[in-house]
Amino acid sequence: MRSLIAILCLGAAALGQAQFVAYHYPSLTGNQTFGGALGMDFDVNQAISVTSLGIFDSGQNGIKNNIDCILYNRDTHAVVVSRSFSPSNMGFGLFGTNFLDLNTPITLAAGFHGTIVAQGYGVLEPNGNSMSPSNTYATSLDTGGGLITFTGKSRNGSFGAFPTTTDLNVAQYGAGNFKFVAVNPVPEPVSLFSLGAGVVALIRRRRC
Repeated sequence: MRSLIAILCLGAAALGQAQFVAYHYPSLTGNQTFGGALGMDFDVNQAISVTSLGIFDSGQNGIKNNIDCILYNRDTHAVVVSRSFSPSNMGFGLFGTNFLDLNTPITLAAGFHGTIVAQGYGVLEPNGNSMSPSNTYATSLDTGGGLITFTGKSRNGSFGAFPTTTDLNVAQYGAGNFKFVAVNPVPEPVSLFSLGAGVVALIRRRRC
């Protein structure tokens, strides 16, 4: 019985570890060749763990430039974590983004103000730009059920520095991206009920 309880607990933890992709980019070829830093702001409402960094893959045909993705602390402009993409290290694709997992996930506490930045786009690998005061480049923004908020404005700046020039929209660019999970998530009751029912059924089968 103890082993079955352990299985139930492990399964509940797994069900609670839903992974979210912040920006869902369209399956399009980029429309801008700016090579400097392109950033988009977000705030953390409940502690999260960032598991992967990603960059918009123009045309979803592989990365043609050397492009960096950098997660900054927006208040201090300090680099929290970064990953470098290249034609030989382009990661895996999802929602118009190529991702590289972090060796060690980074925990961001509630109240953290972040900016996700990508730099190094160009003619061979253009970034996306919504070019409109009432639009975003992403097809959707995933807050993870309110774990984060997309806030403030997007921003641009020089390669190698935190971008300080603000732009029109909260998600102006097809550029940087990240995956995240809740820290100490609470599993959904329905999911727990379904898992428990499965274990009960397994016990009954063993008794027959």
